[in-house]
Amino acid sequence: MFGKVWKWAGVFRTHDLNIGVPWQHIETKLEVLLGNLRAWQEGDMPLIEQAARLHHQAVFIHPFENGNGRWSRLLASIWQKLHGQKTTEWPAATSSTHPEESRIREEYLAAIRSADAGDLEALIELHRRYTQ
Repeated sequence: MFGKVWKWAGVFRTHDLNIGVPWQHIETKLEVLLGNLRAWQEGDMPLIEQAARLHHQAVFIHPFENGNGRWSRLLASIWQKLHGQKTTEWPAATSSTHPEESRIREEYLAAIRSADAGDLEALIELHRRYTQ
């Protein structure tokens, strides 16, 4: 995650992609996500579901040109760690960097697509499976 990266890494994109919110809405959507986190934390939502929802909403917003999946999974892990919980340990190649090495890539992408359609169960289950 912190090795050699692109010069633009960590900078919000300034154009639309075929995925993600329109680039002009990135900051607003991230603020909404922070508000959601507060509400989830104050409610009785299980932490594993909070982590999965954070993961999904962050990747859905897609603030960066690349690396959004890795970033969103890291955010979810940080959220778990901040609350004294074990983190979700994803198989090594969940990202598109080396798709031939990924054991769960298709299942992961299907879970993200289901979450995009409003059904987070598959993504929550993946978080449960890889949080030990």
